[in-house]
Amino acid sequence: MIDDLIYILEKQPYRLKIMACIILAELMMLSVFLFWPVQEKKSDLFQDFNSMEDAITIEDVQITTQRSSPPPPPSPQVPVPVPNDQIIEEEPIVMEELNIQNMPNPIDETGRGPGGDSDQVAASPDQSPSLVRIVEPTVPEAAKKQDIKAEIWVSFLVNTEGNVEEASISEIRLYNGDGQSYKSVKSIDYGLAEATIEAALRWKFRPAKKDGEPVRAFTEHIFSFGF
Repeated sequence: MIDDLIYILEKQPYRLKIMACIILAELMMLSVFLFWPVQEKKSDLFQDFNSMEDAITIEDVQITTQRSSPPPPPSPQVPVPVPNDQIIEEEPIVMEELNIQNMPNPIDETGRGPGGDSDQVAASPDQSPSLVRIVEPTVPEAAKKQDIKAEIWVSFLVNTEGNVEEASISEIRLYNGDGQSYKSVKSIDYGLAEATIEAALRWKFRPAKKDGEPVRAFTEHIFSFGF
C-alpha cells in the first residue's frame, strides 16, 4: 500500500495535485458551513415590524360613536284662508211662538162644512164612516177641452151626525195621455180643485162609531177626472 502510494507520488504527480486540490476545496466548504456565523431570521424581524405598524395604526385611530339622525323638519303649515264674509247673526225661532194651526196646508185647497161640534177626533174608531150620498163635481169646460186625466185624493172629517165638517186635498195625481203613468203635483189648473172641494162638502156619511157611540173621524176618497 505504501509502496503504491510512493509510486503514485513519484510516477504520477499530476494526479496527486488534483486530489489535493479536491480535498482542500472540500475542507474549505466544510469550514464555511461549520464556522459561518448564524444570522437572525428575517421572518421574525418582518413580523415584529408588522406588529409595530399595527400597533401604531390602532393608536392613531379615533374612536367615534354613531349618533341618531336628527328628526326631520316639521312640514310647513298650509295657510287657512280667513273668510271675509260678514257673519249675520239671526235670532233663533222659538217653537212656542209658532201657531201650527194657522200654518197653511201644502195643497192649499180646504173647505169647511156648516156647523160641527167640538168633540175630539177618534184616531181608530171601531167602525169607519160609511157613504150614504155621493155628489159628483162639475168638470169645468177648460179641463174637458184639455182632456185632463187626474185623480184628486180628498180627506174628509165626518162629524157625529154624518155631515162633512171639513174636506181637504191630500194628493193630486196628474196622468199622461195614456192614463197609465202619473206624477204627483201640488196644484192643478182649470178649477178642478175648487170643484172637487165644493162637491166633497156635500157628501153624506153614516158617522163612525166607537164603543157603540158616534164619533168624529177621518176618511179618504178619490175623485177621478177624464177616465
